[in-house]
Amino acid sequence: MLRLSLLRFLCALSLVLLHVVPVRAQSPTLVPAGYGGGGRFTALAVDPTNPALVAVGSDVAGYFISRDGGDTFAPRGAAIKGLAVAGLVFDPKTAGTLVILTDGGLYRSRDSGETTVLLADLAYADRFFGSQLLLPLGEQLAVATRTKGVFLVSWRQDAPVVTPLPGLAGRKVNSLAVLGDELFAATNTGARVWRGGQWLPVNQGLSSGKNLTDMAATPDAGLFAVEEKSGLWRYSPEKKAWERPGPLPQLPPGAKGPLRFKALALDPATPGRLFLATHPEYWPYLLFVSDNGGQTFSPVEDFTLAPQAPPNYPKGLESVEALAFAPNGATLFLADWWNLWRSQDGGKHFSQQHKGLQNTVVNAIATLPGPEEAIFAATADNGLMASPDAGKTWARTMNGVADGHVAAVGISSRNPAKRYLLAEPWQAETAGETVRLNLYRSLDSGASWQALPVTVARLPLPGDYASGRPTLLTIDPADDDVVYLGSNGHGLHKVRVPALADDPAAAVTQLSRSLPRATFFGSQSLLLFPEKPGLLLAATVGGGIRRSQDGGATWAAVTDPGLFVFCLAADPSQPGHLLAGLPEKRLLESRDFGQTWQERNLPGDRPPALAVQSIAFDPARPGLVAVGTASYDLTPGEGVYLSRDSGATFARVAAAMAPVGVTVLAPGPDGLLAGFNGLGLWRLDLGR
Repeated sequence: MLRLSLLRFLCALSLVLLHVVPVRAQSPTLVPAGYGGGGRFTALAVDPTNPALVAVGSDVAGYFISRDGGDTFAPRGAAIKGLAVAGLVFDPKTAGTLVILTDGGLYRSRDSGETTVLLADLAYADRFFGSQLLLPLGEQLAVATRTKGVFLVSWRQDAPVVTPLPGLAGRKVNSLAVLGDELFAATNTGARVWRGGQWLPVNQGLSSGKNLTDMAATPDAGLFAVEEKSGLWRYSPEKKAWERPGPLPQLPPGAKGPLRFKALALDPATPGRLFLATHPEYWPYLLFVSDNGGQTFSPVEDFTLAPQAPPNYPKGLESVEALAFAPNGATLFLADWWNLWRSQDGGKHFSQQHKGLQNTVVNAIATLPGPEEAIFAATADNGLMASPDAGKTWARTMNGVADGHVAAVGISSRNPAKRYLLAEPWQAETAGETVRLNLYRSLDSGASWQALPVTVARLPLPGDYASGRPTLLTIDPADDDVVYLGSNGHGLHKVRVPALADDPAAAVTQLSRSLPRATFFGSQSLLLFPEKPGLLLAATVGGGIRRSQDGGATWAAVTDPGLFVFCLAADPSQPGHLLAGLPEKRLLESRDFGQTWQERNLPGDRPPALAVQSIAFDPARPGLVAVGTASYDLTPGEGVYLSRDSGATFARVAAAMAPVGVTVLAPGPDGLLAGFNGLGLWRLDLGR
């Protein structure tokens, strides 16, 4: 009986083993942890063969794709070498074929934007992008560039041919349009038409201003152009001249002239119906609609923020950049410098679209351990954003803080209700022999903030790389009434916060008198050690790493004194183990609290302008450390690299979005968090 039972057991075990499927460890990925909206959107396109497919461009973060008509978006563009998107267009003949014009090249996707290849070495870089820069002409695509003129690209071929249309080099081309069989260009010096193998001026009838900011045409409505100061014009082929359809739109109460204009959209389903927007630099921001070809206009004022969206600074329409209709004319998208808007009733009512549109610059991150799993993101423009639930919901927490950027945020480890932030208001003081560092403190968990301005001496900036902007805030681990403030050029200062009320000058001690380069790149440029009072390590740009053992009174160089060092991080699982970020994807490693350093390199090529600008160890996973890369000039970086062996080896974390620079890394409630220069906040998911 024993032998029979053993035989049955072995047979059953073999059957179980036959059905065991090996589980492979998932590669680490980045998953969204931030909020949508809050950034500048620059270009729009709706697929005419599938209106549910929508593309939106950003000024610093590549492009976003929606497959549900704009309800939700996902960032894409991993292979593009230009992060500012100036133009987007779908192929009206081939579903899912998208062309993207960036400041680093012209790209094509044949899988609805998921992946791209370089189509041509054509680019468009400018603060104010054009509007209709890509125009399908059958087998050819007309492409407008910033300074090199217009080109024809055989965009449907695997090996496209690029043919210049010479004559517009040196002019800024803002838009392209076709009337009949003729190609028109709107430039900063007027209108041009491609006729007889050359660009001919077509400016008869235009007033003195000839900065044409947009142009559009349909077979039924004709050709329209927008001049920045004089507004809307319609071209008469019979007279070969431009005519004003009607008077300029009336100014609303409180608005001051003269008006300036930028964006135009013609309804493809209703001839004569068009939308005209004011220039992004004109205030108030206005959108007008005309149902009679521009003879009369009415204001469009119904813009509704999504109730579930996190609050942004604006409460409605902002600087309009682009407009785009879906083929049916009922759906209209509008991109401005803060939000994406969608109308589904022909432009009568617009609603904010935000899901997946993470388009925010994150400068610093702070987290609050415990059951709340709170995250605080110091951002550009939006200020301080807070999430009480690990990134599921967000709110703007700027009660008492001047509107503008927040450079850094800190939470006391002794009293979590005590918090500090370092702000950079839009209306910051910039003149004189002193600099104001806008420090704020909260004693009620961020519900309200008290201004504690700190005035320091203005120092000569050491070079073009130094901006003078505030960058650094660190709370003393031994005394949360003491904070350290740094800037990108004006030194490092120790601030005794309670003394600011009685004697502001005595409350501030300059710690950078012996630092030859008092330039601090960001929020991770200073380390203090609870276990070693008085020990400070400073990462300086152009001055290497400096070490102080007397609280910052004196400093000693512990690396090459000319190094550009961007960030520092301490390993919580191995006291004394430190990493520092350098240019060319290099790292420095110390095992003795920064006394000595050894160089380490990330894998792959090491471009001179590509630096390690952020580092974070995971306190919950010993040995796990991430580093973030970014370029000096906002060109593509290489994202996040991850090490599971305390920095001995690294591997790049794959991502589907554009290679935007990583600005900050920090421990989060459920893994490391990464902040990007335009893609918001993401969490590193290690999988199994």
